[in-house]
Order: sequence, then structure tokens, then C-alpha cells
Amino acid sequence: MNKNIDITEQLKCLIEDYDFNIETLSKYLKLDDNQINLLANGDVNFLPNDNEYRFNLFNKISFLYCSAIDEKDFKLDAFLKVLLSYHNISKKTISKMSGVDIKEIDKFLSLKKSKISVEDKYKLAITTMSLRFFLKDIEK
Repeated sequence: MNKNIDITEQLKCLIEDYDFNIETLSKYLKLDDNQINLLANGDVNFLPNDNEYRFNLFNKISFLYCSAIDEKDFKLDAFLKVLLSYHNISKKTISKMSGVDIKEIDKFLSLKKSKISVEDKYKLAITTMSLRFFLKDIEK
């Protein structure tokens, strides 16, 4: 997949290539099914001429699209760093909650991501995603 395709192509890829549920897209984007199909086919004329609205809408589409194409270790690294820096959750806490040794977390956060076992990455990912999900309400 190409990160540089325009937003309408990204939406089209989500629908056609990834079989993303239209009903879920409708709720998430606050557009009806017809509007989603129009947008996926390149028609943006129905959208309000409000730059902030369009920016937020297009970001939502890009976030979903990037979830499919981004390198997974990179994404986990970013989420983990939010927990560490924004939420001030210590590596010790993450280690205890995930069952992954702090040395392995340090490896993951360094350029040695490939040196950590798939099992440890899995445990770290589950713990990180759970914490981010539950703490998302206090992020601004």
C-alpha cells in the first residue's frame, strides 16, 4: 500500500481492499452510507467548506488507513512512548503488568526491536493497547 495516495483513495482501499465495515465507517466518520460512497469515489463537493471539519475528517480516514499499512513495531513503539512520557507510567509498571522484563522493553524501545521475542512483543502490545484504551479519555 502507498501512504501517499489521496484521502479518497485511502477510504476506497479501506472499503475494497480491507473490507472495512461501511456501518462502522458511517458511525466513526459521522457520514451516511451514501456520503461514504461519494467520498470513496472522489466526490468531496458535499462536504462543508469548513477547513477544520475537513481536516478532522481526513485525519480520521488516514488514521484507519495507516493502521493497515504502518509497520506494526513502529506503531507499538509510539503507543508505548505515550504511556511512558504523557501518562508517566514507568517501565517497571509496564513490565509488571505485561510480564515482560524491563531489559526486553528497553530493547524494544531501542533499535533492537527484532531482538525481542514475538511472545514478549505480544504481551507488550496487549498491555500497551489496553492501557491506551482505558486512559484515552484523559488524553487531550
